[in-house]
Amino acid sequence: MIFQTSLVWLRRDIRLDDNRALHEACQSSERVIVLFVFDTNILNKIANKKDRRVYFIYQSLLELRDYLEKHGKSLIVVYGNPLEEISKIGKDFQIQCVYANKDYEPSAIERDKKIKLQLQQIGIEFKLCKDQVIFEENEVLKKDNKPYTVFTPYKNQWLKQFSNKDLTKYTYSMQKIANKEELKKTVFPWNIEAIHFKSTDIFIHPGRKNALTYLENFSKKINDYDTKRDFFQLSGTSFLSMHLRFGTLSIREAFIFAEKFHSKGAEVWRNELIWREFYKMILWHFPHVVHSTFKKEYSSLKWDKNEEFFECWKNGMTGFPVIDAAMRCFKETGWMHNRLRMIVASFLTKDLLLDYKKGEQYFAENLLDFDLSSNNGGWQWSASTGCDAQPYFRVFNPESQSVKFDPSGKFIRQYCPELNHCDDKQIHAPFEYNTGLFSSNLKYPKPIVEHDAQRLKAIKLFKLDKH
Repeated sequence: MIFQTSLVWLRRDIRLDDNRALHEACQSSERVIVLFVFDTNILNKIANKKDRRVYFIYQSLLELRDYLEKHGKSLIVVYGNPLEEISKIGKDFQIQCVYANKDYEPSAIERDKKIKLQLQQIGIEFKLCKDQVIFEENEVLKKDNKPYTVFTPYKNQWLKQFSNKDLTKYTYSMQKIANKEELKKTVFPWNIEAIHFKSTDIFIHPGRKNALTYLENFSKKINDYDTKRDFFQLSGTSFLSMHLRFGTLSIREAFIFAEKFHSKGAEVWRNELIWREFYKMILWHFPHVVHSTFKKEYSSLKWDKNEEFFECWKNGMTGFPVIDAAMRCFKETGWMHNRLRMIVASFLTKDLLLDYKKGEQYFAENLLDFDLSSNNGGWQWSASTGCDAQPYFRVFNPESQSVKFDPSGKFIRQYCPELNHCDDKQIHAPFEYNTGLFSSNLKYPKPIVEHDAQRLKAIKLFKLDKH
């Protein structure tokens, strides 16, 4: 069936290239209108009006608008409730079909069901496309047709099913996209204050052009990714997670890039992309993980409720330099190195014995590349409550992690300048040395807990719950 006019609703896919929904709309329609909705259901819950993620989206859309206008085209951007705005635009422009790319989060699934029903009532079709993953939902299953709950077997089956046809890029027709003149009655003010947010600084540069620049820069690092990615100061990572999260880069483009390199580093990075799919699959099959532990036997763990410890952790004042540097960096930039995410999460749950949900929520509010499935999966892994979890009896030692991955203390010195007078050995655990740190005029705190003692308490906590 050929539609006269279709609407493409951008969500986690702020790009034209290799966009499945846009491709399908162009294939089936004579005219295509591109829409982005600044969803008030989401934005109204964000207290920080300088939220970097909202700014990233805004700047990426601004770049997209400029690109379209060079071709005499444009897009519609509105601020409001998608249920109301899409129906209104559907009627105003006599839309016959709305296309969007699938989202696998429970709240998004529920929203899309409502949208579909509402559009059906006014005679508009609603079509969802698979775009943000290579394999979705039930596409990678065990022989008994049940979902995998351990990563390595899932990865092996994923790789077995994978072929080059899965990396076919989706094209679009610029000619079919609505002209700027046709959309002039819906002009967005194009200032971030129009959505009640403010400009801010951001560690990861937004927009499609920057996504491609990060990808190109990573070509110089990917072959060493397996050996250098864990070192905090080496910038050995891709810095692409935010671009994948908001879709300024497609997942197919990431895998196509990885396939160009035949190295251990490229293989390890590709595995990280498969972890992303694994967690999305887990969230889709087991939505209870949003509110509870994947392993139900741990749902009633007796976590401590020490709010003072939680504040020390958030503000980088625990007396453990690697933890404090990581958390101060996070507070300042919204970014955290993946190895550091594991270290600080282990510390919160196994050293401070605090509920992983507190850390998960704090990351959700502040993490630049926040993605519900990966954030939840990572925290449950660290807390040993997840599907493919760190065994509860293995607890990260902050000092040894620091020595191994920041041997000269360069990262610590950057964010804990009060430790600059320590030598390369002392800086990882200054409380073990007579450094004069704790005289009254110095502000670096003594350790708030004793690691070895807390480790034993954590093991006991999990053992008690298991029996």
